[in-house]
Amino acid sequence: MMKILVDCAGARIGGAKRLLNEFDLYLQDRRLPELRVTGRDRVLTAPWLLRRERPGDRYDRSLALNNVSFALTGRERRVLIHGPQHFLRMDEVRTLGLRIGPAVHAQAPVVWAAMRRADHIFVPSTSMAERVLRIMPAARDRVVVAFNPVTPPDPHLLRVRSDERRERDAGAGTVDFLCPIIITPHKLMARRLRAGLGALDILAGPPHHIDATITVTGRADLIEDPAVAHHPRLRLVREHPATTVIDMMIRCDAIFFPAELESFGYPMAEGRMMGVPVVALDSAHNREIAGPALVGYEREATEEIAAALHAALEVDLKPDQDNPFDRGPYFDLLLGEGAAG
Repeated sequence: MMKILVDCAGARIGGAKRLLNEFDLYLQDRRLPELRVTGRDRVLTAPWLLRRERPGDRYDRSLALNNVSFALTGRERRVLIHGPQHFLRMDEVRTLGLRIGPAVHAQAPVVWAAMRRADHIFVPSTSMAERVLRIMPAARDRVVVAFNPVTPPDPHLLRVRSDERRERDAGAGTVDFLCPIIITPHKLMARRLRAGLGALDILAGPPHHIDATITVTGRADLIEDPAVAHHPRLRLVREHPATTVIDMMIRCDAIFFPAELESFGYPMAEGRMMGVPVVALDSAHNREIAGPALVGYEREATEEIAAALHAALEVDLKPDQDNPFDRGPYFDLLLGEGAAG
């Protein structure tokens, strides 16, 4: 049986935390006595990267779930790369400027150097693979695209969602578009929400006369434009644990996901698995992750977003039964042969 060390440092919020939650569920279903998980509740820092190395413990394999491969530990080293901010194109650098902090720019060469030490490099999407290969073309044979795992909610909850949506349709109540995004400067959320709220203003007028709100899992102080932060059609409900956000997704009318700098995009995958429409840019990346749940718009323009939001209310969408995000095969792949004996 393989002796394996897994580092999960940095998995405290957002997609990284959701991934760790899925890993914990996976471990409940497996007997892996030779697997050790390190880094829980740790911040990913330079001192931690040095401390986690255990070359004297003779691990057969190491797996870093946090973008930075082990350098010395493990006869075979594996890494999950899911930080697009470390693999920016020049046009993105020009657009985002100082919205990407100096610390992130300083981290990028470290991520790249450690990646060169990895025997297997896992990425959650084709677009992330393209970013990695632009920096390190020689790694083509080592890069594997594997969608992050997403566990569908209980079918009973999905039936509740369907019933509640029918009741709202019959009662012509307020429509709720959920925007489950952690607000950070590089996501340009003031601009993106301004366009989305403008789209709601269009839907409120003729011929639709739809009363709608956008509910965002964030705080007003994180939105740079006060006019956007205090817009009457915007509901700010602060950050919540993943389980609460998933419950909100089940009950919303559609997911509004305007973010563009993503390596995966959990809300898009979750919408796909729940049968909740996802309104987002019609890009190759979003089509890959959201699949049939995507209701896309070509440009970030209020008229196009309004058309997509309206279309999302009309679509008859069922949960994806194929489940391309199954956690069992995913972590079996990351841990590799021999992990379970």
